[in-house]
Amino acid sequence: MSSIEDAYGLIAGKMRFAAGDAGWQRLELHADIRNSMVSSAFSVHSAVSVDESKYVKAISDPCFLLRDDLLRTTGQRIWGLTFTLFPDGQFKIEYDYNKPEGYEESDEVITGDEINASLAGLTGQDKKPD
Repeated sequence: MSSIEDAYGLIAGKMRFAAGDAGWQRLELHADIRNSMVSSAFSVHSAVSVDESKYVKAISDPCFLLRDDLLRTTGQRIWGLTFTLFPDGQFKIEYDYNKPEGYEESDEVITGDEINASLAGLTGQDKKPD
């Protein structure tokens, strides 16, 4: 998956797979996109039952791609999206640019080298002088 079109296609495909071929009028995916996870809710507008496990994990990567692409091209970060799919293949997507109230996302990352250096310093302190 390398483009936003690929991301749209993957999301739509997973939604169709989860809903099956039964007569649905509209499928909606509501996704909250955080730093390293996506949580979602799926709605089928018909009497069809949906096995959400068929799509939940598969939509994370396309949601991250959309988030990152919009940040790169517009300078704005999305925190969620609503993807509505219709039986004829048409879709509508709405982005949520509002950061969730009270959510804090740290940009600080500790690398493995920093952890190893810190641990090496600790083990050196534990040694008794000869």
